[in-house]
Amino acid sequence: MKTKLVLGVILAATTLFTACHSAEKASADAAIKGAQAAYAVVADQANKYVPDQSKEVQAAIQSAKDTYDKGDYVAAFEASKPLAGKVQDLGKATDTKKAELTAKWTELSSTIPGLLKEVQKKADALTKSHKLPKGADGSLAAAKQAWTDASAAFTSGQLPDAVAKASAAKATLIDLQPTLGIKPIKPKA
Repeated sequence: MKTKLVLGVILAATTLFTACHSAEKASADAAIKGAQAAYAVVADQANKYVPDQSKEVQAAIQSAKDTYDKGDYVAAFEASKPLAGKVQDLGKATDTKKAELTAKWTELSSTIPGLLKEVQKKADALTKSHKLPKGADGSLAAAKQAWTDASAAFTSGQLPDAVAKASAAKATLIDLQPTLGIKPIKPKA
């Protein structure tokens, strides 16, 4: 009788352990798959606008998955708990950075054409009088090319690259103004 009772307790404990183990496994699997699906939705934009933060989230998801693959379902579930929040924060950071860059592009695209026109006009006048300072022509050409490249990047949807190139063009034009005898315009931040 005692043997049957002990075997019954062992069988019950094994069944309970298996049920708990299966529940932990299912919970961890669902949480990781949910995080992967949520990350897939924001990944392209996040990689473009906040690549470092995107890599951190991707690494956290992969770490939880690796833990799961090793069979440590409790640790995998614990590791997966903050993933939904991290993916949500990543989406918010992406939207914020995109808005920031869009505002910067709007400012740059409204000021650079006028600045470029002003600098070109002064360079043309100095060229006619043969008094164009050394290096000014190359700097102006570099600024024009940077602006052309920035516009092309913007058109192709590469906003971070467009802003970087437009900022370089603006900086070159601002630096060129005193060389050409133009009273410098204070650059906006």
